[in-house]
Amino acid sequence: MAQMLSKGDSAAKVKRAVRRHLRLSRRQPNKEAQGIAERIVGPLTALEDALAKASAAAEAAQDAFDDWHLEDQLLDQQVRRLGFRCREWDAIRSGDRTLERVFGGMTPYDVTRAPRHKQPDLVMQIVVRASDLPDGHGAKEMLGDLERLAACSRSAHRAYLDVEQRAGAAKAAVDIARLTVVRAYRDNFIDIERACGREVAESCFPLLQRSRRKDDIDDQRGLPESEDDASEDTFD
Repeated sequence: MAQMLSKGDSAAKVKRAVRRHLRLSRRQPNKEAQGIAERIVGPLTALEDALAKASAAAEAAQDAFDDWHLEDQLLDQQVRRLGFRCREWDAIRSGDRTLERVFGGMTPYDVTRAPRHKQPDLVMQIVVRASDLPDGHGAKEMLGDLERLAACSRSAHRAYLDVEQRAGAAKAAVDIARLTVVRAYRDNFIDIERACGREVAESCFPLLQRSRRKDDIDDQRGLPESEDDASEDTFD
C-alpha cells in the first residue's frame, strides 16, 4: 500500500510528498485519477501561503528583537555615562556620594545587567533621584536623553511582543494548513482507489521511504534515506 503522511510530519515533508503525488498523478493516463488528485492543489496552495506568511512574520520578529536590543544598548551607554559623571563629581567632592544617591545603592553595572524589559523602570527611578542633583552636576544635563532612551527601549519592547505574538499565530496557521493537506492526501488515495482501483492509486503516490529490496539499492543510491533526511523548512 502507498505510504501515507502522518499528523506529525513536517510541513516540508508534506509539501514534498504532495509535489511528487501531483507529478505522478499528472503522468497517469487515467483522467479520473488525475482529476481526483488535483483536488489537493487548493489545500497545498493554502499551506504554501501560510508558510510564506509565517516566514515573513518570523523575520519581522527577528527585526523587532534587533531593534529592541539596539535601544537597550543605547540606554546602557547612557547609564554608564551617567555613572561616570557621578564618579567624576564625587572624586573631587568628598562626601557627596552622588553615585550612590542617584543609583539608589545599585551600581551602573547592576542597572545595565538587569533584564531588558525591567531596565526602563529602573532608569526612570534614576531620573527621579537625579533631578535633585545640585546645579552644575555633569549628570543633570543627561537626564533628558536618559528619559528619552528609556521610553524608546520600552516602546521597542512592546513592538517586539506584538510582532512575536503575530509570528506565533502565523506558525499556528501553518500547522492547521499542514493537517488539512495531510487529510487531503489520504482522501485522495482512498478516492482514487475506489474510482480507479488499487493499481492506479498506488502509481499516483510516491514512496516516502527508500525501498529495501536488493535490486533497488543501486537505482536509489544518492536518494535520502527518508523524506526527513532531506532539508526541512524553518517552521516545522
